[in-house]
Amino acid sequence: MEISDNQNNIVTKFDILTKNVDEFRNILSQFSEKMVALEESATDKRKFRSEINVLRKRIDDLYAIVKEGKEDNSCPSDDIQEVESCHSEFSCSSKVAMTTGLDRDTIRAAYEDVRSDATPTEWAVFKFEGSRIVCSARGSDFTEFRKQFADDERAFGYLRLQMGDEMSKRRKFMFMTWVGPNVSVINRAKMSTDKAIVKDIISNFAVELQLESQAEIDIDQFKDALNRAGGANYGTGVRDL
Repeated sequence: MEISDNQNNIVTKFDILTKNVDEFRNILSQFSEKMVALEESATDKRKFRSEINVLRKRIDDLYAIVKEGKEDNSCPSDDIQEVESCHSEFSCSSKVAMTTGLDRDTIRAAYEDVRSDATPTEWAVFKFEGSRIVCSARGSDFTEFRKQFADDERAFGYLRLQMGDEMSKRRKFMFMTWVGPNVSVINRAKMSTDKAIVKDIISNFAVELQLESQAEIDIDQFKDALNRAGGANYGTGVRDL
């Protein structure tokens, strides 16, 4: 029995429709799988976001401890604490270094010594001894001051410089942060927090500089920075005491 052209066209169209239906089913199946994957991803993101919030809160707590000089009673160990958080079968842990401490008495004494008109002390240097910052040196000779900073060290300096001209001499103070070129990335990152707690005591200065090379420890550059901060000097007059 021969099939008419019309019937043949119908069969052809049916075959095409069948193929399209199969392809459509395949696409629906893939779409369903992607929806499931997206839902799982969203769940993981919610878990991850929850863990991030826990760690952020811990960072805020540690910053408050550093800022206020309080003891950290939330974690028991001395040097490194293990911070663990668990949420819906997802857990993470991170090691948080112990907060930096200050030898407040020696730092404050050195600060007041530099500021006093009754002493010849013109600078003080503060360095790290373990996890504490202490006053490591004081003096009046700028050459000795330059020798205090090694390439593998972090430190802070506080200086008194005589400024002005012969008609108007005045003292200016400068705070310096030193990060040597061989200091590790981790210790560099900690400097902003460590500097903040030092500045709780050393609070009075006209200029603050962060230096990273020996060439930058230059008294003329320091005076230039202080002049820019305090305005121009006018001379030359007569009086020179």
